Amino acid sequence: MKAKNLSHHIDNAIEGMTHGGTVKYRILLNEDTCGSKSFSLLVNTMKGGETCREEDTQGHKHDVEHGFYCLSGRGYVSIGGEKYSFTPGTAVFVPSGQMHYVVNEGQEDLDYIVLYVPAGEEKKL
Repeated sequence: MKAKNLSHHIDNAIEGMTHGGTVKYRILLNEDTCGSKSFSLLVNTMKGGETCREEDTQGHKHDVEHGFYCLSGRGYVSIGGEKYSFTPGTAVFVPSGQMHYVVNEGQEDLDYIVLYVPAGEEKKL
């Protein structure tokens, strides 16, 4: 059995759209790309002025813990109705089962890393 590649460039990531077409995701590390079973790492991009709040005003939830890390842009993350500033260099923890959503308050793209623990939640996107 051939070993999976342990290094992945964003240009070769598994891509798709989620949250009603408001968020472009790129899966860099997970079981399919490198064999990781304990976590998955994605980079998400949200266009200026977009909200990844779906039909429910409270957003959505996952059955696993995950974290966000803002690379560029500015916005906020709402978790359980409380807003947390989301600017470059900011990390936000989302406990499992918590309703949440992300809002891009600027006109530029909001780029952020998503880390799911354990891996597998990204396959539901």
